[in-house]
Amino acid sequence: MNRRAFLSLSALVATHGKLAGELTASIAGGDSGPLMTVQTTHATDLVIASLADLGTASRLRGWMHDGDSALLRVNAAGILAKRPGQEAAADVARVLAHDQEVRHLYSTAVLARVGGLEWDMAGSLAADLRITGPRAQFLAARLAAESLNPRDAGARWCSAAMLRDLTPLLSWES
Repeated sequence: MNRRAFLSLSALVATHGKLAGELTASIAGGDSGPLMTVQTTHATDLVIASLADLGTASRLRGWMHDGDSALLRVNAAGILAKRPGQEAAADVARVLAHDQEVRHLYSTAVLARVGGLEWDMAGSLAADLRITGPRAQFLAARLAAESLNPRDAGARWCSAAMLRDLTPLLSWES
């Protein structure tokens, strides 16, 4: 057992457990409403992913593909991206590759979290990385590190895609 990951998850459950437990119960009961009000945080997604059983994961998979709103689809993808296993990771990657709204919301969340950016600025960058200006190398370094995140398949995919798009903007001179 990876003690660091276990302790980290334990701390997240202690901090976000009540909210995540309520959200997980709503999802299990088929209520998508809470996932359509606000984009869930990375930490909340980690806890929900650890609490979700196979039936809940199946419901999330359906919402990720056919949810009524981009917010529902991105929240479902965010939770599934934090479940172990390549099947969930591959499914999330397919959605991110084909659903522009979900990709934009997920990329915004990644940029806000790893770049320490305000949500609106992160959203603008997710729409057009050309506006990074002098922050291009800083963001590239942060995205490169995030592309190795073992606990979030969606963040890995978005980071790699944004690095691909950011590369032509980088100056390799010191």
